[in-house]
This record gives sequence, C-alpha cells and structure tokens, in this order.
Amino acid sequence: MDWNEVIGPAAAVTLAGAGLQSAMPIAVAAVGECVAERSGVLNLGLEGMMLSGAFTSFLATYHTGSPVVGVLAGIGVGILLGAVMAFLSVTLKTEQIINGIAIVLFAQGITAFLFDDLFKGSQRPTIERLPDIKIPVLGSIDRVDSIVNQNWLFWISLAISIGVWLMLERTRFGLTIRAVGESPQAADSVAVDVARIRWFALLVCGAMAGLGGAVLVVGQLNLFDTNVTAGRGWIAIALVIFGRWKPPIILAGAFLFGFADALQFRVQAVSGGINSSVPYEFFQALPYLVTLIVMVTATIWARRDAQPAALGIPFRKGVGS
Repeated sequence: MDWNEVIGPAAAVTLAGAGLQSAMPIAVAAVGECVAERSGVLNLGLEGMMLSGAFTSFLATYHTGSPVVGVLAGIGVGILLGAVMAFLSVTLKTEQIINGIAIVLFAQGITAFLFDDLFKGSQRPTIERLPDIKIPVLGSIDRVDSIVNQNWLFWISLAISIGVWLMLERTRFGLTIRAVGESPQAADSVAVDVARIRWFALLVCGAMAGLGGAVLVVGQLNLFDTNVTAGRGWIAIALVIFGRWKPPIILAGAFLFGFADALQFRVQAVSGGINSSVPYEFFQALPYLVTLIVMVTATIWARRDAQPAALGIPFRKGVGS
C-alpha cells in the first residue's frame, strides 16, 4: 500500500475536508449532551435520539423533497424524545441510566420496523445530495476549497454548536445550568427552578441529537439504513467525558474522530477495500479505537475530576445530595 496516497500532501487536504464533514453529526450531538450533563442529567438515550432524528429527517426529505422540512422533522423528533427523557428522569425521578437505555432500544426497534415496512422489497431509497456552498476567496484556492466548501447544513450545525457553547460558558443562563448540575439544592435556595432548567437542558440535548442525525443522513449519506448512526451517539457521550465537560475540547475530540473515520475509508480504498489482506472490519473499528484510547489517556492524565457533582442524581426538594 502506498502511504503517500493516504497521508501525502494532496491526500491530507482531502482527508481534512472529509474529516470535518464526518465529525459534525457527533460534534453537534456531543455539545447537546454536554448541556444535559452540566445540568445534572445523564442522557444515555443520545444514540436513540440521533437514530430517530436520522430516520425522521430522511423520511420527511424523501416524501417532501425538501431537506429543510427533513431537518426540522429530525430536530422535532429529537425534542420529543428529549421531553420523554425529561418526564421520566426529572418529573418522575426514575433511574436515568435505565431511561436512556430504554430510549435507545425503542428507537432501534421502531426505526428498523418502520423502515422495513415502508420500503419493503424496493431498492435502497436515496435523497438528493445537498450542494456545497462556495466560500468567497478561500473557496477558490486549490486544495483549500475541498476543506471549506461544505453544504449549508454543515455550517448551520457548526454555528449552532458554537452558539450553544457560548450560551453555556458565557451567559448568566448558562451559569444557572452549570449551578444546577453542581448543587441543585443551592440553586433551589436562590429561587432557581431546578426541574425547569433540567427540562430545558434535555430539550436542547434532544434537539441537537436530532440535528446530528439529520446532518448524518441529509447532509452526508443521502440515505438511511438500519442502525445508520452506528454508535455515534455513544461516542458523543464518551467525548463529553474526554472533553471534561468543556465544549471546545469536546469539539476537538469530535474532529479527531471525524479524521480517523475519514482515514479508515481512505486506507480501505487504497489497500483494496474488502479484498485487502487486512480485514475491513479492522478499518471500520479504527475511529472507535482511536477515540477510546484518547479518552482513557485523557481521563488518566486529568489532574482532577471535572464531572458535575450532581450528575445522575435526581433532585428532591428539601433532601440533601
């Protein structure tokens, strides 16, 4: 295998562009998960929310021909599942881990059933690819254009991720969310409605997970298949831990995963794909392996635990945590 075709000067630029695109679904979902966890709720249902958003956005785009309608539908179903998680975990105060796993299992089952039922016997359905937006000046530079010229959904998702990050870290409302995650009793003592804040955080998380699923199928793959998210929701949760609950580091981790994902496709193509002497399953596992190694290393290296103190603990008024 000629490694110059994989990581040479020309190939590196293509890899960078593909890596950015591959990273975006995970990046936007991970920032949403960070908001939920900083409010004190562990949302393990992220994979199910992403998968449901992916299926709904594909279905809406396929039948209406409008990617805008599809993306909004994906966000909508993400918000709906975020509300389900909030009702179970915040209002009923049931076990957050079980609630999240139940949402994932439900989403995997219902999307597989509906997809098979709706498209049974037909060829794999596809939707139209979104055109790239040419960025002034930079978009006309050779090689750089393949990095910066992305579709509008990529740029909207990036802007939303940065906006939510700034909201969480630089605003008074973001401070309230973080305070609820650290000490809900103290927040409650100064008239902060803990339940309402956690509901809001989970709705934001669900919306961004649904958007992440929409970015995957509408902005990248242009098709849907059973379990199309392929564990990206779980990776997003892992990246929140890797990023020490800090959105800038979380985004960097997502881009690392995206680059590794793009790299494995490139290596497969250069080495012969399924005809390679190395099993193609190894290449498919490479991005997850890289993310796991980095996450474990970062956790061991960290000098202190940045986890929100009340993470995963239901708030009961008048009861100490």
